[in-house]
Amino acid sequence: MKKNFRISLFILLNLLISAGTTLFVLWIWEQSHPQPTLDFNLNNVSSIVDEETNSSQKSSSDAADPDLVLAEDNISVSIYAVVGVGNLDVEYVEIRNQSQGAVDPAGWQILDEDGNSFTFPTSPSWLLSSGGAVKVLSKPGNDSVIELYWQSNVAIWQSGERVTLLNSEGKIIATYLIP
Repeated sequence: MKKNFRISLFILLNLLISAGTTLFVLWIWEQSHPQPTLDFNLNNVSSIVDEETNSSQKSSSDAADPDLVLAEDNISVSIYAVVGVGNLDVEYVEIRNQSQGAVDPAGWQILDEDGNSFTFPTSPSWLLSSGGAVKVLSKPGNDSVIELYWQSNVAIWQSGERVTLLNSEGKIIATYLIP
């Protein structure tokens, strides 16, 4: 009987310490990773609706995000990585925008040393936001906002090859040497 009591006490103590430790770790996590808060005032709903109604005279890009700033002079876009070299199923090029504003990559090209090229779509219009990235996968697939597909049936990249990113005027934006 005394042995069962000691085991029960041990299990209860273990549960309490485990629960306390878990709660403490979750509290630390919440403190170091705060959730964004939405400042939504129900009194402003009618003014928001009125603004959206009146904005129909604006261009579609202005209506989509009036606070969006395009980087025009100091464009800083890089080829961050080429992943899965030689393996069509996983091979992709990651392009990142470090500019202070969004960048419109419509008509830009990615080139390899063998004459293969990928042209960024011009329609539908999309922007690479500041701090944003897009993956250009070599394999066939359907484009999305964060992934574009080269539509190749063979792997594009090889170790030691140079990747070049050109803007729509043919100016070199970035290069990357594949390790």
